[in-house]
Amino acid sequence: MAVGTGGGRRRGRPPGALSESTAVERRVFVHASPRTVWATLHDPGATSALFPELHLGPAAPTWPAAATTRSARARLGLLRDLARVESLEARPDALFRLRVTASGFDSEWTWRLEPVAGGTRVIHAARFEPFDRWTGLLVRFGRASLASRVEAHLRTLKERAEAAERGISPAT
Repeated sequence: MAVGTGGGRRRGRPPGALSESTAVERRVFVHASPRTVWATLHDPGATSALFPELHLGPAAPTWPAAATTRSARARLGLLRDLARVESLEARPDALFRLRVTASGFDSEWTWRLEPVAGGTRVIHAARFEPFDRWTGLLVRFGRASLASRVEAHLRTLKERAEAAERGISPAT
């Protein structure tokens, strides 16, 4: 897995203000076709396993089409917040990008699917930006970093997609 981290400033934040924005990228090879990985990523029965930090509300019939939204309850560390999840870009078998916005943070997640060597390279990037110090502290007290959450997303996606490709029902 490759790593990329960086900080950034929230637009509209005064110069010199502390920014706790974080970005992470990880990649993994999945022994499954991009179509299987895509289907696994959007399997309604797998959302709680794939995204344990989000309890997603019902999906609209058009989900994951771009500009579709759904409600969620976010659980990040000690932070509990109602959130809105918006599909920003959805190109089947190739790219999925979404934004999770709550009163205390903004986060963006991207999955790029690249067919390689009889499987799929999945590149998962995430950015998390708390709007205030309290949000940042509550999230950090949970001891799970953004990097560990991204790695967990990939680990679960890999396990479930490979099981689906072999025709095995994944453990819940």
